Amino acid sequence: MKLDNFLFRKISQSFQEFSLYSQKSLGKAEALQRKKEFDLNNYLRVFHAFDTYFYSLADISTLTVIDAGGPIEQFTGYTKEEVIKRGYTLMLSIHHLKDTIRATRGGTKYFKYLYAQEPERRPYIKVNRTLDLICKDGRKLFVLAQSIPVLFNEHMEPIYMLNIYSDISDLQPSRQYSHYIIDSSDPEHPKKISLFDKNDYSDCFQSAVSKSEMRVLELIAKGMDSKLIADQLFISEHTVRTHRKNILRKMECSNMTEVVKKALVEGWL
Repeated sequence: MKLDNFLFRKISQSFQEFSLYSQKSLGKAEALQRKKEFDLNNYLRVFHAFDTYFYSLADISTLTVIDAGGPIEQFTGYTKEEVIKRGYTLMLSIHHLKDTIRATRGGTKYFKYLYAQEPERRPYIKVNRTLDLICKDGRKLFVLAQSIPVLFNEHMEPIYMLNIYSDISDLQPSRQYSHYIIDSSDPEHPKKISLFDKNDYSDCFQSAVSKSEMRVLELIAKGMDSKLIADQLFISEHTVRTHRKNILRKMECSNMTEVVKKALVEGWL
């Protein structure tokens, strides 16, 4: 529980910065009229041509979810009404805590990049990420989440973000985390810009595994057994075994093969 409280504080800090950028269009007079004229179906018709998906439409100026649809209940177990009612707070149920921090910090980087571009380029700049989405019954889907700005105010500050979720569990069994911008403002030279750097999250995730345990984990990943690790680190084999038990417990894995795989996916190694 101590770790959860620690990560919740990190989420709160990250979300405050995220909201500063996402809510730039809040209170602008012409935004209400633009919202009335917005037609979501114009966008959804395009995405139906690509794959099966479900979606949510977020008003980032008020940090609310105003619409959702597609086979959302079939995929996640949550109804459209639940998604809209719970809005952004649902993130804490469908995300691991670490993914919530990644989403908010990566989202802040996205908005900083977006606002650094010329206004006319902004409609063509979206952000993608992959994550384990936790369903209502506890199942996990590995999904590609695409967030696309679809409505702007007169200053070209985004009001609505369309979030498209596709199940890619069968396409990427390694479940490698990624978070990146797709800038198609120049159609001849589109850019893919990574938003994830494990060093940006060392204040959050290293708290789960101590420095001593991390050194043991790094040597385990190199194929060393307990005796070799003990000799390398000048500690007893008993201490190594204790570290291994703690690592298994903290990372919620049943064996060290799972631990190494998870650490590689998370970017710890």
